[in-house]
Amino acid sequence: MKLRHKSKWHEAGPIRIATTSEDQPELDRIKKGIIKLLKKFGGYEPALDDILVEQIASSTIYYKRAERFLDATSATEFTYARIADSKMKLQKMIDTAMQELALSRRDRLTQQGQTDFARQLQEAIAKAKKAKKRWPI
Repeated sequence: MKLRHKSKWHEAGPIRIATTSEDQPELDRIKKGIIKLLKKFGGYEPALDDILVEQIASSTIYYKRAERFLDATSATEFTYARIADSKMKLQKMIDTAMQELALSRRDRLTQQGQTDFARQLQEAIAKAKKAKKRWPI
């Protein structure tokens, strides 16, 4: 199929960005690295975090592929513009997923902190009741 753009004809074909089998080792490496960081800082919840981790990892793969395509000498001005736009959208997707992951973790850690504080307060009250000491009023 030929497309007309700025009075020039360009061949528009499928732009190959990524395939699962080729990128699976890199995808796994990125996901393991992110999960390792999440576990290190605490509050990792696989059921909630893995969706965003997957999105960040796959978008990173696509971003790297787009970057390699732009660095190649075969990129025309038409394909360069299309891929550059896609690259910006991928970066936005990565940023958004990272922000959602951070907010989700913050909320969970805050709730966990409040729960821990409430539990500690209940334990302190229970100990005080068992000790049968009078609190000064």
